Amino acid sequence: MQPIAEVTFTRPWHWGIAIVGDPAAGVPTELDGVVAVGRDVVTVSVRHAQDVEAERCEGDWSWATATFHVRSLAQEEAIDRLVLCDVQIATPGQSLALGDADVTVHLPTPGLRTRVVVSADEIDPTGLEHVWIDLLGADDARRG
Repeated sequence: MQPIAEVTFTRPWHWGIAIVGDPAAGVPTELDGVVAVGRDVVTVSVRHAQDVEAERCEGDWSWATATFHVRSLAQEEAIDRLVLCDVQIATPGQSLALGDADVTVHLPTPGLRTRVVVSADEIDPTGLEHVWIDLLGADDARRG
């Protein structure tokens, strides 16, 4: 089934983490592996921007990047990646934030409560390079 909305977001993550959820929520301070779940927020350890041998190139640094693939779905689809977390969060404004202290984007959600499924092809303890996030209305969710 075709997603309701889909976005891919690639950039350097200078803090080494990405925060997904309510922008006003308290951010978990300790990661258990590569993901930490707080109240209405998920923190994901991503590849740090300085995770390369930085070389000067025309006055600028070459930064490492991490990519998020976010889909808003009408119904659950099978995932053939490793599921890192599957939680429900409150999204009273029918949007959630994805970002860090540098840049944040706001994405629409399918309802007032949203099921957030975070997955990856492989887990690197130093941070993920590719992260998939599926958003589902909580009415369609099996977990709570």
